[in-house]
Formats: sequence, C-alpha cells, structure tokens
Amino acid sequence: MEVIMPFDHLADLTPAQREAVTHTEGPLLVLAGAGSGKTRVITRRIIHLLHEGIRPANILAITFTNKAAGEMRQRVEAMIPHSRVWISTFHAFGVRIMRRYAERFSLDRNFTIYDQDDRLRVVKAAIEAANFDRIRFSPDRVQAAISRAKNQLLTPHAYARKAGDFFEQVVAEIYPIYQKKLHDANAVDFDDLLLVPALALKHDAELRAELDAQFQYVLIDEYQDTNLAQYEIARGLSIDQPNLCVVGDPDQSIYKWRGSDLRNILDFERDFPNARIIALDRNYRSTQRILQAASYLIAHNRQRKRKQLTTDNDIGKPVQVTTYVTGLDEADAVARRIKEAVVSGRRHYRDFAVFMRINALSRAFETAFVKHRIPFQIVRGLAFFDRKENKDIMAYVRLLLNPRDDVSFLRIVNEPPRGIGKVSLAHLQSHAEARELSLLEAAAEADKISAIKGKAAAGLRDFAGMIRQLHQHVDDEPDALIRRVLDMSGYRAMLLASKDQQDAERLANIEELVTAARLFAAENDGATIADFVENITLAGDVDGWDDAQDNVAIMTLHASKGLEFPVVFIVAVEQGILPHERSLANDDDLEEERRLAFVGMTRAKEELYLSYSRMREFRGQTLYTRPSQFIEELPRDEIEHEDSSGGWPTVSPAIDEWRGGSHYANEGWQEAGIEPRRRRPKSPAAVAARDGDFSIGMIVRHDRYGQGTIVAVSGSGRQSSGARAIQVRR
Repeated sequence: MEVIMPFDHLADLTPAQREAVTHTEGPLLVLAGAGSGKTRVITRRIIHLLHEGIRPANILAITFTNKAAGEMRQRVEAMIPHSRVWISTFHAFGVRIMRRYAERFSLDRNFTIYDQDDRLRVVKAAIEAANFDRIRFSPDRVQAAISRAKNQLLTPHAYARKAGDFFEQVVAEIYPIYQKKLHDANAVDFDDLLLVPALALKHDAELRAELDAQFQYVLIDEYQDTNLAQYEIARGLSIDQPNLCVVGDPDQSIYKWRGSDLRNILDFERDFPNARIIALDRNYRSTQRILQAASYLIAHNRQRKRKQLTTDNDIGKPVQVTTYVTGLDEADAVARRIKEAVVSGRRHYRDFAVFMRINALSRAFETAFVKHRIPFQIVRGLAFFDRKENKDIMAYVRLLLNPRDDVSFLRIVNEPPRGIGKVSLAHLQSHAEARELSLLEAAAEADKISAIKGKAAAGLRDFAGMIRQLHQHVDDEPDALIRRVLDMSGYRAMLLASKDQQDAERLANIEELVTAARLFAAENDGATIADFVENITLAGDVDGWDDAQDNVAIMTLHASKGLEFPVVFIVAVEQGILPHERSLANDDDLEEERRLAFVGMTRAKEELYLSYSRMREFRGQTLYTRPSQFIEELPRDEIEHEDSSGGWPTVSPAIDEWRGGSHYANEGWQEAGIEPRRRRPKSPAAVAARDGDFSIGMIVRHDRYGQGTIVAVSGSGRQSSGARAIQVRR
C-alpha cells in the first residue's frame, strides 16, 4: 500500500511527541500525562508506520472504549482514507479472534455474547443444578466470583485447585456447570472475550506465532488499566515481533475493582529490559491553577512514576471549594450557577459536567436540573437498549443468529403471549436436556412431548416455525430484519392493540431501535445484523453519551475518563464517599481513590468546582459528614474557599484518627435526643479523649437517627459558640 502524505505528520508535534511517533522498532513506554495529547501521538504513530511502508494488516491499535477507538479510527481515516487499520477495544479484538478461530475454541462462529442479565440467569440455573440454595448463595455474589476467576485466567479446574474457604468451594462446584451451560448454548460471557484469547496466546504456540506474525506493530492505550488477561494478550502478541508501544499514566489507574493491575505499567521495563521510555508532560487541556491543584494532590501517592506536568495555558481562575448545608443545597446551587452562565450567554449547557463518586448521588441533581429547566444527560451506558421491549426484540435477533441460545428463547417464547406456561416450559426443558437438544429444537417437536398438550404445544410448534421462517431473512439489512421480526412475531400488533399509554411509548422505543439499526448500517459500510448486535453488547458507559447535544453531562468519575469539559463540578467530596469508605483501611485502595479524584480534576479545561455538604441524605439515612481528606491535601494558594453553609458547626477536618463515612451531632442535637446508653471498655487513648459526659467508644442513641458509637469528640462545649461536636458511626 503506497501512502501519499497530504501534510507533514510530524510538523506540529513537540520533540517528545515526535520521538514517540518515530520510535517504531522495539518496545516503547509512553508516559502520557493528563491532557498531554496521547490520542494524537497514537494516531500519528499509526500514520507514520503506514508512511514507512508497513501494511495496515500488520498494525493493531487497542484502547478501552468504543468511543476512543472510533475517534482514533476517524482521525486515521481523515488523514489516510481507506487505510483499514485494525483499531478496537480489547473485547472487540477478542470477539474477532474468537470468531475467526471459533472451531479452535469449540464454538460456532455465530456464538452469542451474554450481557450481565443473561449471565445472571445462567448462574441461577447453575446454582439450582448444583443443588445449592439461591438465597444463601446469591447469584450476584457467585457471578462476581466467577468473573474474578476469569480475570485471573482461572478455568473451572484451576479455580477448584485454589479454592480455599467454604464459599470458594461452592463456587468451584457451580463454575464448571455455568461454563457447560454457556457451551451448550454456543454462548460466551463478557469475561470470556479476554480469557479465551489470553489462554490461547499463552498455551497455543501455533496460534500465538500466527497472530504475532500478523500484528508486527501493536499499540495499546490506557495500559495502566490492563488486567492480567489483557496483559497476557499484549505480551503474547509481542514475543517474535517485540514492537509493542504502550501508552498510559500510572496516575490515572482507576480500575483495580475491575481487575486492573497497576504493576503492568510500573514494571514495563522489567518485562521489556530494552524498552524506551518517553514522558509526555506538557498539558494542553487545563489552566495552570487546575493543573497545579491536581498535581499537588496526586503527589501524595507513592505508587507512581514521578513527573511534573506543565502547561502554557492561561493561569485561570482558582479552583473553588464550596461548603453547603445539605446535598440538596449543593445540587440547587450547581444548577443555579449553570443556568446563570448559560442565560448570560457565557456558556452552553454542553460546556458543563457534574462528576460524582457513585451513581446513587445523581438523584438530587436530576431533581434540581428539572426544577431549573436545565437539559441534562446521565451517562450510564446505552440504557436505551436495556429497555424491556428493545431487549425482547434483540432476543429474537439473537435467537435467529444462534438457534442454541436458550436464554433468548426463554425470554421471548411467550412474548407476545402464546399460551405457554411455566409447567409446559419445564417439560420442554426436561425433554431437551434428556436428548441434548436446544430449546428451539425441542419446541419444533413439541407434538412428540406427551406432557405438553393443546394450546401450549401449538404455541411452541408455531414459535419454532416462525423462527425458521425469519432465519431465511437473516442477511437482510439490519433495520429491515428488525421490522420483519416486529411484524411476524406479533410484537408490534400487541403494542398497537393495547390501550396502555406505556405500550404506546414502548412502540415508539422499538421504532427508534429500527432507526438506530438503519443509522448503524449507514455509518458502517457492509454492517450486518450480527455487527449491530455485537456493537450494542460491547458498548460501555461513555458510548451512550451524545456529545453533540446541548446537555449538561452527569456521570461518575470512572465514566469521565478520557473526556474533557470547559467547566467541571465534582460533588460530594466527603470522607467516606470520595474517598469511598471501602478504601479507608487500605493504603493501595486509598491511592486509587486519589487517582480517581485526579482524573476528575484534570477533565476540567477552564473552571473546576469541588463541593461538599455538612449533611447528606444518602442510602435512606441522614449523614453528618466531614470534608474529604483530599481537600486538605490541595495547595492552599490555588484554592478559593466559599462557605455557603452559614457557618454550620462541624467537626474540624484536623481529626484524622478516624477516616470513615461519618454521622455528626452537635450539642443542639444532643439536647434533641442523643443520650448515653452504656460505655464500652476504653483504651488509654480513648480515656484521654474523654470530653465531659461523652467519650470515644460510648454507645449513644438519638430519638431520630437511632443507635451508634462515638468515634470522635471535638470542641469545648456550649461556651465555644456551639462548636462542640461528637462524631457517631452507626
């Protein structure tokens, strides 16, 4: 392939960026600080490789979201049209390899990828098949254990050898049954998309050599977030042709809970002793004050590769930290500030983003934005495709693609109602299991099952016949096939006949599904219905966000990774929320929470606002909180404090002995009903902390908030303007 460059692809790069782009032979670690132009480096490196005569088929670029992969693909295509370089996520790469070598993995190429709901159904069935109680051993917990095992590259046999406690031994019995049910259905779960290729590259020398020979130049973005399976994929593709370029930043590693291992990037030089290390430390995104505040915070971490981010941007406004009385006050104030900026003409709604540690905090902001008539979008994946009616229709499509998909069969066999009850389905499943048939195959011979009679037998037989007829159209355009499914299944007629207004909305959602399929085919030349299904299945949180709409974005800090906004609000910056209460007992976890705060702060381009409230309604409780320790760790010179709480008394942030989520009660609330119940034996330190009638370790009861244990005492009583407070944990 001859590449004629329409411009000098190196001319606008800094010396460090140019070095990263042109160092093509041998392993390379690019330490790309926040906002340092890493996407530009990756895309220009691909273009440089093509310019050097490398065939597109020999280049593989992997990133973590469909959105990032799409952006890279568009940039490369804009510079070199029809280059067709393989740019994808890890999971999309896994799917492609598994479909190409399906027989090697004992799969049919049309295998189904089960989402979270589907895999839970299979886990429930596996628990029952293993004769365990689903109440005692919850499917969610069992599924999470199996997921962790797969992320650690543990097959059922390997997991059983390592099983320690009683719960792990139970999972060891369920895990192989779960895998067999997947195999029988010609299905895989999301974790298999990494597990299967990783184990193949590790143990199948012939396949590894073949893939290594094809992908001579491998680029991996966000390397700090790779888990063991992704690490093995990267290593396996880079043995014979060790031209592995990884781009990442240890300061932005935020997915330990999902299995990522920070050591993968910290130990890159150990894995590749001849590796070249290039640091990109110039930030092009944020103002100097935002960058200084974020850098000051992350410097408190020990597990990092130290670098000093610099920027030529304006100094900008100070980072503002605001205190509110309640979480509702916080949400209302954020809404008012956004509304005022937009009404004045200084901003658009799409300039603003609200970040929070957990989704559960979004309710107050949704309410406030509705009240102030502010358009907003909650970034939580492709929720549109999670609606029941759309999942029903996509289950029809999946069953057409994979007739062995029993989970999809069970979802739709009685949608619309066909007179097939639970008892009939139980008989059908028994018949299928005894003869090693899929449920669809068993339905086709329902007349032969003596226990199934009348309307149920006719319904099963007709359903199987309809699926057989629909399968003849599986190569139709995606939108045309979905319309045919709607008509032949009776689903559209069912909704049209209903007088329920919600069914009218469901029909509108399904029509929008048809539109989505048509647009997908238009944007992806030659795309099939299988491609459309796969795209939906592999979508992540950010892929559901439409940045072209003039809406305020509301999302978790984890979802903000890779994005940027002129104005960012990080809310509920409180001890026990950010950092999360689960991280407070472990230094490694606490450092990850600090990295999460750093990621959120460095998404801001021009203005950054942090806030916390004195009191928050959360998880059905009223919590009396303290500001996050991260606020204490910010540089005072770069921070502007604003107290909108009216001087509400609180425990001093200097109390560091206890760092958990907290409940506070000042003396006014002691008078309202807090009373000592009994004292626990106290250590000398606790005795020393005694203050009047209240001391650390004492159990107290409040007439509204219930019983708790005092964990801190501050102030000197009523003589200090009501500042005396006790901190209570329930």
